[in-house]
This record gives sequence, C-alpha cells and structure tokens, in this order.
Amino acid sequence: MGAQYKVGGKEFEDWTIAQDQAMQLLEDGIEYVSILQWDDERKTWGLLQELNKERGVMPPSSGWNTHSLAPYYVRLRNL
Repeated sequence: MGAQYKVGGKEFEDWTIAQDQAMQLLEDGIEYVSILQWDDERKTWGLLQELNKERGVMPPSSGWNTHSLAPYYVRLRNL
C-alpha cells in the first residue's frame, strides 16, 4: 500500500509512528507540526492533525480533535 501518513516531510505507514515523529519534532522545538494523511481517491495529502505544544496536545474531555493526540496514543505512551 505505501505510506499513509506524512510528518515533517517523512512518510510513514503507521499513525502511531507518525505521532511519535510529531512528538519528537515538537520536543526538538518545532512550533507547529502537521500530520498529513494520504487520500487515495483524490491522490493528495490532507491534514489529519496539527499539533502545537503551547496550545496543548492532550485530548480534551470532549474527545479527540485535529489539534490533539489521539486518546489511544496517550494511553499507549502513558502520557
């Protein structure tokens, strides 16, 4: 199938690894990090998440949104 996600110009097949890369970029001082998802129908990359440490990356109590980490990822990484 090929890469489904892109972070910082690198492509990934797994969303968890893409989120790991996004967190690493944030830790390295990048202000905003976008996680893109491949849209096979349109043959283009689309925005899945845009993370920013200052705004916060933890999921709100109302559930996941495009500005926060996925709840499963937070549990998986014990964040």
